Amino acid sequence: MVARGFTNVGRSLGIRMVNGMEKIYYSGLETPLGTMWAATSGKGLVQFHISGNKENFMSELKTRIKAEYVEEPSKFNELKSQLDRYFKGERLIFEVPFDMRGTPFQVAVWKAIYSIPYGKLTSYGGIAKHIGRPKAVRAVGNAVGDNPMGLVVPCHRVVSSDGGIGGFGGGLEWKRKLLAQEGILGSSRGKPETGVDLRRFFK
Repeated sequence: MVARGFTNVGRSLGIRMVNGMEKIYYSGLETPLGTMWAATSGKGLVQFHISGNKENFMSELKTRIKAEYVEEPSKFNELKSQLDRYFKGERLIFEVPFDMRGTPFQVAVWKAIYSIPYGKLTSYGGIAKHIGRPKAVRAVGNAVGDNPMGLVVPCHRVVSSDGGIGGFGGGLEWKRKLLAQEGILGSSRGKPETGVDLRRFFK
């Protein structure tokens, strides 16, 4: 599925309730970079971690969402298929239903991140302008750091306005791996961004 815009966000599929509590499904998904973890509600994806640490994933999930948690790999067949295609080099934007849970400002930033095409980058200032808040660069940086769905909502494609690699909530090692996967960096080893002006990849 090639990107056709942010059409699936908020698709109403109904929220499954158990004993008065929302039901959240989660699972580990195997990739060439190790196990990644995903969680979905009845509406769509609520969290995705690339780091492979189940304990950290579940701790964050339980802090963000009070629910009944059920490990159910079958809920993620479509996402797993898209991950497989991504790691085989297909230039895609993940098309799955989303259930974005944040402040209106955070959700606006996350939607802007989602719109960054494969193989392209933008800056924190670029996102601030995109959402109509050009002076809110610092707040945008915080919202990027709070993105609970890294890779699927590709915050690794957000870099510094001066062309530097910027930061990454999952650690720069992971950011380099994903940018190398997309052909922006030539390698993920060491500091491949040294001497590279990433502004040439700005959309």
